[in-house]
Amino acid sequence: MAQTFLTLTNSVLARMNEVQLTSSTFSSARGIQVQAQNAINEAIRYVNQREFSYPFNHATNSQTLVAGTVKYTAPTSTKHIDYNTARIAKNATLGTSGVNLSSLSYNEYIANNVEQEDEIQTTTTSTTHTDSVTTITVASTSDFSAAGTLHIANEQITYTAIGSSTTFTGCTRGANSTTAASIASGVQVAQFDNGGIPTHIVRTLDNNYILYPFPNKGYTLKFDYFTFPSDLSAHGDTTTIPDRFAPTVIDGATAYAYQYRGEIEQYQLNFARFEQGIKNMQTLLVNKYEYVRSTVILKPTSMAGYFSTETTT
Repeated sequence: MAQTFLTLTNSVLARMNEVQLTSSTFSSARGIQVQAQNAINEAIRYVNQREFSYPFNHATNSQTLVAGTVKYTAPTSTKHIDYNTARIAKNATLGTSGVNLSSLSYNEYIANNVEQEDEIQTTTTSTTHTDSVTTITVASTSDFSAAGTLHIANEQITYTAIGSSTTFTGCTRGANSTTAASIASGVQVAQFDNGGIPTHIVRTLDNNYILYPFPNKGYTLKFDYFTFPSDLSAHGDTTTIPDRFAPTVIDGATAYAYQYRGEIEQYQLNFARFEQGIKNMQTLLVNKYEYVRSTVILKPTSMAGYFSTETTT
């Protein structure tokens, strides 16, 4: 049976000879019980910060790109992206057989390729459109050429004139061998001359990423990454750490709980076991694999609130 936040907390309380909790009293915990709850999360955070490529935190990102969009946001709770696994998926309809992306440093991108960002004009649709309408209504037509081609998802639309500050007129749907499709409100509309199938991925200073060249179609980008799990909250929550390593988490949490009470000898004893348990986890789960460590996004820990007598839920 999977260890829950409740069972982990009670294991710490049992070691400290303190009153244990039930599912009904978990949310109203006080004093040392709250400290034990907080200590569990602190121990889990410490385990995950010591190593960013645990297989139990592995995930694969699959994202549909937007034509004319250069910069993309990393998945929520990303700790580490393996940029060497970035690839454009095979898609016969979009004319790509699959591409493995090369990494490009941000400084190299700024020095040699950033001009691509000046080639793109974007706006958004301000209403829905069927696949046959010949006037496209948008938020603004400012800075768009008097006539040209619009990119909306995987459809290209040519237009002959700008009818107003918010409309493109004389539109031909499904231009350049693309397929006309209905368009929702709020969808990006882009105009550009270049773009293509991305060949490079760039990690930005804010730990997101840029594609070069920017996509000219809605290709699918995939890459492997490792998450930073959220703290446990409800009594039935479970950690991503496998149950066989629950004693390691309990050792760490017990150490922190004793530290909160100022019992340094017990803290040191339990923390030494905690550190050894983490080393064992790394030996068993990580060192036998050859994960490429591309970037780490650290999540700060804080001791603030661990001496509070308020509930963590």
